[in-house]
Amino acid sequence: RPARDARAFVEELVVPHGWSYLDTAGRERLQQRLTRAAMDVQFAQNAAMLAAPGPAAGRLARELIRDPLRLRDFLTQRPARAPGDGGFQTLSGVDANVSADGQAILINVTGARPASDLDFTAAFMPRIRRAVATVQTADPVRPRLNVRYTGAYAIAEHSAGQTRADMMLSCIGSIALLIGCFLLVYRHPLAFPVLLLPVYMAIVWAFGLYAVSNGHLTPVTAVTGAVLAGLGIDYCVHYVAAHELERRRGVAAAVAGARDHDHDRAAALRAVSHVGPAIFAAVLTTALGFGAVMLSDVRALREFAALGVAGLLAALVTALVVLPCLLLALGRTPLARGGLSATRFSIAPVVRTITQTPVPWLAATAVVVAAAAAALGLATAGNTPPLRFDRDLHALHPQPHPALDTQDHLAQRFGAAPNGLTLLIESDTPDNMLRLAHAVQQRFAQPRLQALGLSQVTGPATLLPNPAAAHAPRPDPDRVAADLAAAAHAAGFRPGAFDDYARFLRNLLTPRPAPTFTDVRRYPGLAGLVLPKAPPQPTQGLVLATLRRPWTHADDRDRTIDTVRAAMHELNHNPDRPADRAVLSGISVLGYDTQQAIAHDLGRLLLLSGGAVLMWLAVFFRRPADVLLALSPAVGGLVLMLAVVWLAGGSFNLINLIAVPLLVGIGVDDGIFLTTLYRRARRTGAPAARLREDLAASAHAIGMTSLTTALAFGSLYFTHVPAIKSLGLITGVGVAGAFLVSVCGLAPLLVMLFESEKRKRS
Repeated sequence: RPARDARAFVEELVVPHGWSYLDTAGRERLQQRLTRAAMDVQFAQNAAMLAAPGPAAGRLARELIRDPLRLRDFLTQRPARAPGDGGFQTLSGVDANVSADGQAILINVTGARPASDLDFTAAFMPRIRRAVATVQTADPVRPRLNVRYTGAYAIAEHSAGQTRADMMLSCIGSIALLIGCFLLVYRHPLAFPVLLLPVYMAIVWAFGLYAVSNGHLTPVTAVTGAVLAGLGIDYCVHYVAAHELERRRGVAAAVAGARDHDHDRAAALRAVSHVGPAIFAAVLTTALGFGAVMLSDVRALREFAALGVAGLLAALVTALVVLPCLLLALGRTPLARGGLSATRFSIAPVVRTITQTPVPWLAATAVVVAAAAAALGLATAGNTPPLRFDRDLHALHPQPHPALDTQDHLAQRFGAAPNGLTLLIESDTPDNMLRLAHAVQQRFAQPRLQALGLSQVTGPATLLPNPAAAHAPRPDPDRVAADLAAAAHAAGFRPGAFDDYARFLRNLLTPRPAPTFTDVRRYPGLAGLVLPKAPPQPTQGLVLATLRRPWTHADDRDRTIDTVRAAMHELNHNPDRPADRAVLSGISVLGYDTQQAIAHDLGRLLLLSGGAVLMWLAVFFRRPADVLLALSPAVGGLVLMLAVVWLAGGSFNLINLIAVPLLVGIGVDDGIFLTTLYRRARRTGAPAARLREDLAASAHAIGMTSLTTALAFGSLYFTHVPAIKSLGLITGVGVAGAFLVSVCGLAPLLVMLFESEKRKRS
């Protein structure tokens, strides 16, 4: 049922003060009903109904004596049903929430804490199910109840439980895949835990600092751990590849009688000196990209960026300090005499083949990237932009989702959704707040807002009359009482039969002080819906607008929010009442505002991050041509990813948007490593064969990092949350694109440029 004291509120407050509660149209209709002519019509109908035979005549007579003019239809019409019932269409003549066909009951259970408290929700929902189980019976005479759960608690419980299960399975699956990958590639069985130990150290340091700074764990910041793992393992793999190459070359082989430890120590030092600057440049480049995101207006993105910067700096230290020490400490064991960095096989021979015949590979890569860019250009010129946000509001929830499905069923069964819009109103005085509430309610009654699918609007204006109507003229009580007696006498009723009703009419039409918030406080079940607990005379309140059907697409949500805000704009900018405010609030509005802020910030942040990265690369390389070379894998991979997402009909959301900075970071890092080798070979005058060998070793590291990132994020594709599933797919596609451009495009291009310069110098 609605609030327990809803009926008492209507009978004790609304009906006695009915004239004040009516709007202008309602008062005009009531005045017309209280004329002598209208009374004669009503009493003639009453006499005809009483004359009809049947057992219901006695009950009908009692009802007609109580309200012969049927005024209760007027006086209870404004609240429609009792405030707080949600505007549901229920069984006629029943005040409980029973469906119109009498086959279903809606039971609303409110917890002591909000559904966002997941610990409370996890304990609350099982208790509700146990309570329901106690009334289920195996008696064949009594059918078993079909109970379905929906609402914030049920949705939060299922979403949290399914997401947690998905993350556990995804983590276990990705770790299993990574272990298999490392066991397949590296000879030493400890290669995987040793390489991941510095990464996990960086993640622990980053999240530790984040926790100390009172950071909040959100779906966006939670994914940062995966981002840091993907980037951190890249730096470690690049160092291990350099260490293995230097160890094979035998830096200290010329020293007679040198021990293996001396060889490995020299290889470690050379690896740090060779790959260290590239790792430092790659870390700083990605950190600058994250740093630009810290300027966003969205708190979740700012925290994501701050956590990313801290994690990247920690990954730099662990990759260049901790990992070399681990490799030296483990040394060469009987399990793998070649050392921890020794591999079973490598893609280096394939890369050498590519760099020996660079022209066809470079041309093929250029054609693929150009075709993707052309497709994106056509999409931009048309009506299907390549970068669009997901319009499905259920994308952040696991699918299938019984609680969300039940919400749709509930809207169909009862003609209203269990939630809707929430409007916070406030002013400088209680009377002005009440006037504002009535102005808001009048705007919700406009056709353009009703066309949005609003079912019922409840607020302070539902509980108290408009102060502007306090002095509205009323019919003369004496005249109305006299006309009532005359009409009853003309219809043949005995004198005095309606004296009690005449007294009711006198009380109704006699001016009296209007009800106040103090009167409403006597009905806490209703007052608590729209008024704060304190003070007794509030200057704030809530207006709750129920929808006939819940939103499933963002277009419906956006249109509703924009229309309501436009309707409230005049109230929020009234020069005569500067203290008046009517502000939309709630989870749906927060999601809409967050999406708008991201869309507004996206271009600006991309320009800022791109500018910062370009400036740093210009400082690091000091040659514009080298900067463009280093950027090519990131640009090519991003173009290929956007083209695949567009062709597949995909879209971006708050979760999978993280793939963009991750891909840019990986792509730029790959370009930095390859371009640094090209610059070193050019500076030292090394032969082309030496450059091919260095590029092949680095390409092997790029292939390994691309494979590990694709495996780690690709496992997310098998989760039940569409947004997280799309993160795994988009990241996998983007990483594959960046790897293709790096190995098949940039590496042969660098060899071509190096050989061309060698020929010019000779």
